[in-house]
Amino acid sequence: MIYNWKKIVRYGLPLLTLCVLIEIFAGSILQGNQNVIFKLPILLISFPVINSVGGNIGSILGARLASGLHVGNIRLDIKDKKMHENFITSRLLGLITYAFLAILIYYLASFSNISMDIGLMEFIFILLAVGLILICIVSVVSIITAFLSFRRGLDPDDFVAPIVTTISDTVGIILLFFIVGVVII
Repeated sequence: MIYNWKKIVRYGLPLLTLCVLIEIFAGSILQGNQNVIFKLPILLISFPVINSVGGNIGSILGARLASGLHVGNIRLDIKDKKMHENFITSRLLGLITYAFLAILIYYLASFSNISMDIGLMEFIFILLAVGLILICIVSVVSIITAFLSFRRGLDPDDFVAPIVTTISDTVGIILLFFIVGVVII
C-alpha cells in the first residue's frame, strides 16, 4: 500500500514543524527590515507574489517529477532528459510570470496612489532578478527533494510542497531585500 496515514504523519509532522519554525524566521526578517518596507511600500504587494510564484512553480516541478518517477517516465538520474526539460520549463514559466506580474504590480500600485520611489524598469529588474534566482533555487531543491524521498521509498508529494514553499518564502524575502539593497539603497 502506497498511502499509509501513520507513515505520512510520522514523517510529515516533524517536517511541517520544522517548516513552521523556518517561516517564523522569515517573518522576523520582514519585521527587522521595516525601514526598507516603509521606504518602498510597493514591496508589500511584491512579497506574496514573489513567494507564491516561486513556491507554486517549485511545487509544480516537484509534482511533475513525482508523477514521472512513479510511472517510470523519469529515472533517478541527474542526466535524465525529461527532468532537464521540466527544469528548463519551470525557469521559462518563472521568467514570463515574474515579468508580467512586475508590470501589473507597478501599475496597480501607481493607480492606487501608493508612493513609489522606484522606476518601472528598476522594479521589473528587481522582480526578475529575485524571481529567476528564486526559481533556480526552488527548482534544484524540488529535484533533490523528489529524488531523495523517492529513493528512500517515501512519496515525494508529501515532502516536495512543504519544503519548496518554505524555502521559497524564506529565500524570496532574503533575496528581495538583498537585491533592493544592491539596486536602490
